[in-house]
Amino acid sequence: MKINLGFCSNIFCILFLLIHESHEDPASQKWSVKIKSHTSKSPDVIHDIVGKVERETGGRSLGQIGELKGHYLFEINNQSNHVISSYLSSHHLIEWHKQEVFLKRVKRRVSRVPHNSFPAFADPLFSKQWHLNNGRHNGRDCNVMKAYAKNITGKGVVVAIVDDGVDWKHPDLLENYCPEGSIDLNDEDDDPSPSLDADEDNKHGTRCAGEVSAVPNSVCGVGIAYGSKFSAIKVLDGPTTDAIEAIAFNKYININDVYSCSWGPEDDGKSVDGPHELGTLALKHGVVAGRQGFGSIYVVASGNGGQNNDNCNYDGYATSIYTITIGAIDELGHIPSYAEECASMFACTVSSGRYPARSIVTTDWTLPTGNSDKQCTSDHTGTSAATPLAAGMVALMLEVRPCLTWRDVQHIITLTAVPVDLIHAAWTKNQASLRHSAVHGFGMLDAWRLVNAAKVWQAVPWLTSFSPNSQSDRDVVIPCCRKAPLVLSVEVTEEDCRKNLISTLEHVMFKVKIKHASRGKLKFTLTCPSGTASIVPTRKHDDSDEGLDWTFSTVKCWGESPAGSYALTILDTSRGTDDVDVVGLLKHWQLTIYGSQFSAADRNERMALIKSSYSGQYLNGESVDCPPGHDTNFDVTTALSDRTIKLVTMISCFLVFWAVYYVFEIAVCGPEKAKDGVNTENTESVELTQTVTNNEASNSLENSAYGGTDQGTSEAVVVDSEV
Repeated sequence: MKINLGFCSNIFCILFLLIHESHEDPASQKWSVKIKSHTSKSPDVIHDIVGKVERETGGRSLGQIGELKGHYLFEINNQSNHVISSYLSSHHLIEWHKQEVFLKRVKRRVSRVPHNSFPAFADPLFSKQWHLNNGRHNGRDCNVMKAYAKNITGKGVVVAIVDDGVDWKHPDLLENYCPEGSIDLNDEDDDPSPSLDADEDNKHGTRCAGEVSAVPNSVCGVGIAYGSKFSAIKVLDGPTTDAIEAIAFNKYININDVYSCSWGPEDDGKSVDGPHELGTLALKHGVVAGRQGFGSIYVVASGNGGQNNDNCNYDGYATSIYTITIGAIDELGHIPSYAEECASMFACTVSSGRYPARSIVTTDWTLPTGNSDKQCTSDHTGTSAATPLAAGMVALMLEVRPCLTWRDVQHIITLTAVPVDLIHAAWTKNQASLRHSAVHGFGMLDAWRLVNAAKVWQAVPWLTSFSPNSQSDRDVVIPCCRKAPLVLSVEVTEEDCRKNLISTLEHVMFKVKIKHASRGKLKFTLTCPSGTASIVPTRKHDDSDEGLDWTFSTVKCWGESPAGSYALTILDTSRGTDDVDVVGLLKHWQLTIYGSQFSAADRNERMALIKSSYSGQYLNGESVDCPPGHDTNFDVTTALSDRTIKLVTMISCFLVFWAVYYVFEIAVCGPEKAKDGVNTENTESVELTQTVTNNEASNSLENSAYGGTDQGTSEAVVVDSEV
């Protein structure tokens, strides 16, 4: 029998394509779409556009993506991806679209290495919760017992456990469960209970919830903020997409105060991943609109890739300005083997380590057969265990001062964290006298210090940013083979700082787009004007030839003066030849500095006040006045253009001038003559317009304060609040 090889070859290709296509199914059937901003304010127009997309593609709308106005998710499975993409690209009312893909997200635990004024807890395992009260190694705990003695337990605060679900019916959790803030985004229902999987892996969220809010009773132990409520947002018990993460970060943002995320991209030393477009927008929306405008607090794990030579600057959750990145230290004060390092590390707290260091004692799920009576575990590990403890300490801060903004929390941590492991960890002291370690951030979190500082804290000025021009540095060759590194620099002048209202630095970010045959061989060093250097080291397991299109960040320059020269050094450590085909190429780079008018003098004054508060003298008194929050209803994904801002400014100036002129006329000519010369109704109308305009400008600045909206080169960007 003769076999037609050409025919078989064609059949094989078709089968391969079908298998390849089905491999991306069903995520590839979903498309996220952004309606153009000038139309997204009209519900009727949006409805018509959504209906048209459904009709012309044969798909169906799955609704708005979380709280992101103008962003919709469509399921389209009866046409090829190319046809769908072409249609969406050509639609004149669609600004942006992207095909959804499954994202790899892992839980950040590690395998355990074997082996009187205070409240009187009856919980049988409380004595083993060394992270709350360490009698074996003094000072190696969260220093929370004195806060309990002042009845500070997290009351009135809700911590969302964004994870694989929570066994909320657990007897140590049920009383503190907040169903109003909970949801299952994997099964699309309101019950975030974990599913019993074959590997019995979905216990992660239950353990994290117990660390935060376990109830004082006769079961297991207690949570660090046992007076707080917890909610559960289930996202890790199934495929995760950009849209799902975006919904999770903004779900019930006026119920949930703190979002605890003990997961992230794979810690394999070669992944470069983080929140995608929608997830990034959701984080930004959360810090603007969450908690009635004070901003949701996002606490994320730095990762457990230390043994894989991983660095958390390649994790977009850890580098975001909108998150607080948490590392770990064991109860002996040592750096755990799993600990990652990065210049964006914010702080650390206690977790598991090598024997004889102990792991964290907390609740455990009751689903597996034979586990219904156990209910507890003494084996919660890694930065997965450190992150909920940090989130719980933030809950304690919010109890004593509910109006802390997301940036207030960051500032307080920089001033209260305790440097640890001074012998083994590389600590640097910057121009602002702040110590930072790439492993421990600004230091170990101390609950007593945090709540006392929160009690006396007043809000910092709004956040602004500035990006100096680096357009001349394009298509620059990166010298190969450990030769002299590529050194680039940009200047930020005093005038730039004055115009952009930046007196001291907070986050500093640099984005690079690079072509390279083995990106893990590249070492980056960013040096601030003070000389403070932030290093992104090489990664031995990352031999990808995909290059880099990535944004790194550092907090090492926090509090320093922003003016001066910033230098980026790129060293190629490859051991190869000077072959032009393998030489790296920097396509372009961009520096962005973030800061505010919180001056060095302000910081020193605040530091003195904080130190005086450690006695606890202010906890029994009244706090500094806390302004009320307000619901926000605007789209943070759009911004007013520079021309619009200038126009609004000119109109405001004209109105102010008119009002001043009218007041002057009354003062000089008397009220009767002024009335004769000016139509009263028109004047009242002008004054009313001026008042509204000024209030709107004030609101925009407040929104900028909470949201940290981007500010381009010599350009103010404010949030579009649908004025």
